[in-house]
Amino acid sequence: MTFLKGPPSRSRLNQVKKLSAEIFGHVWNPNNVRNGSKVLRAPLKGPEIVNYYGVNGSVPTFKDFKKWFPELNLVDPRESYRVMMVESRKKRNKGAPKKKKN
Repeated sequence: MTFLKGPPSRSRLNQVKKLSAEIFGHVWNPNNVRNGSKVLRAPLKGPEIVNYYGVNGSVPTFKDFKKWFPELNLVDPRESYRVMMVESRKKRNKGAPKKKKN
C-alpha cells in the first residue's frame, strides 16, 4: 500500500479539472477569459416573453372596427389629432423637410 507523499501538483490538478469538465459537459476555462458561455448556457427567454404579452391580434383595434362597419363612417380621434398637429407644424415651418429632387 502506497501513501501520497504530498499534495498533487498544480498541473495534475488542472488535468483532473479539465477531464471533469469534459465528462460533465462544463466549459474548461483555466485563464478565466471572458466568453459567452454563461449567456449561451441560459435558457431562451423568447417563449416566456411571448406568453407574457399574449397573442398580438386578440384585441380589435379602431382600424378593425372601421373595416368591419364602413357604413358608420367612423373617424379615429387620435389620427385626426395627429393630422391636425402635422398641418399646424407645417404652417409654422416646423414640419419635416422636403425630399430632395434629382
